[in-house]
Amino acid sequence: MSSTPDQATKDLADNWVKALTNIDLFNEISTEDCLVWHSADDKWVTVADAVAAVYERSGDGPIPTFVPVGVTFTEKGFFNEATTEIEIAGQRTKLHLLQIVEVRDGKAARVREYIGPEMGVQP
Repeated sequence: MSSTPDQATKDLADNWVKALTNIDLFNEISTEDCLVWHSADDKWVTVADAVAAVYERSGDGPIPTFVPVGVTFTEKGFFNEATTEIEIAGQRTKLHLLQIVEVRDGKAARVREYIGPEMGVQP
């Protein structure tokens, strides 16, 4: 369901991609009541808690590098696709992220993030 977005939604999508390299920007581009759901833990959290979790998971190391794949606009906002590599159980694993962002007044109002590893199940 692609649609033609207004300028505020286009600007938000641009800033969303920028926030992947400046995690704190998510706090500025989201509404105060925005909640984020991650498929990795199946719970809704505030944007501030989601940002804090990125720092916590990174420990003393750098925040993972997120590589933007593309944005698709919808009637309610946009989908953002990205990839990253992290260490899971001592193994480097490539993850694919699909973030469904609902927009209100030019800010993210609700976010659902689906995270999946490359699994190598194809022959």
